[in-house]
Amino acid sequence: MENFDDIRPYLDTEVPAALQRLIHDADFPQALRFIYPTADIELIKGKIASIKSIHDLQASLMNDAICRIIQTTTDGFTHSGLQHLRRGVAYLFVSNHRDITLDAFLLQHLLLEHRGDTAYIVFGNNLLEHPIIEDVFRCNKLIPMARGGTPRAFYESLQHLSNYIRHLIAEERQSVWIAQKNGRAKDGVDTTAPAVIKMLTLSGKENPLQALVDLHIVPVSISYEWDPCDLMKANELYLSRNGGYQKARHEDTKSVVTGIIGNKGRVHLAIGRPLGHRDLQPPEGKDLAEHVASVLDRHIQSGYKLMPTNYVAYNLLTGREQYGHYNERTRSHFLQRLDMLPNPDMRQIMIETYAAPVLANRR
Repeated sequence: MENFDDIRPYLDTEVPAALQRLIHDADFPQALRFIYPTADIELIKGKIASIKSIHDLQASLMNDAICRIIQTTTDGFTHSGLQHLRRGVAYLFVSNHRDITLDAFLLQHLLLEHRGDTAYIVFGNNLLEHPIIEDVFRCNKLIPMARGGTPRAFYESLQHLSNYIRHLIAEERQSVWIAQKNGRAKDGVDTTAPAVIKMLTLSGKENPLQALVDLHIVPVSISYEWDPCDLMKANELYLSRNGGYQKARHEDTKSVVTGIIGNKGRVHLAIGRPLGHRDLQPPEGKDLAEHVASVLDRHIQSGYKLMPTNYVAYNLLTGREQYGHYNERTRSHFLQRLDMLPNPDMRQIMIETYAAPVLANRR
């Protein structure tokens, strides 16, 4: 059997040592104070030190953290589509990607609350900027996905990841979450990369279509009224388009923290129905990966919950003034946020980003 020790999360037996490292990290009390603002931190540390398994960690500390984020940084978290999931079946959740951590962790919260378990999460290994972050991630069933390297090494890492995902779903009966493309959709345009689909077929080359069917693919759509990282994304896109962007040290960590603590307004997560053979089989002459990517695009985009901010941006983009989907207060807040950007091009990028979900639903 293939050995996955290099990419697997921690085993239950490895959790206590990782938690001891967290407890003794200088920044950990500040994180605990956010989750438990009035509790005795030393008492909380003692409870954490007694945790012996990933499930117990996720059912206590991590779920408390997600509940706290929902309570303090959103105006309500709603969801739909849980009825599509059958108990005892492992799924591959393919999601649009707006926030580095919360897209997946909000799904984890739902799965834990309604199914009693959580999914493994595929994430870019560029996020492992600090040993403590690695401990937090590997205690929460996160699987690092390689980025870069020589073409041969990169292909071998994708083959390895594909084999692990299939092993988890087919043999371990464990669900997995993966983003529809590499990195967040910083421009608001959610499209599935055919390369992700091709990676998933590497572990079933004899029959790629059946390999995808066997993964029980479920499209997931997450919608935020406000993106806490919207100004950062507009700045990055502007600099990238003008040849001046260079990622700063610890920039990803800053995005993680901003996404967690920033105001998100209303948030909705929609779970689509599992895609079967009929959905995934391409028409005669069409490439399998491109077809499946387009199918996922349709399902993910149809799962959007369009927010007032999306309509404000759409109307600014098209020159319309229609208040049916929002009020003057929302429009004023949006304009104030736009004014925080230093030039018209950045403001236009942010307008287009928020308007993108409306445009996708009107095609």
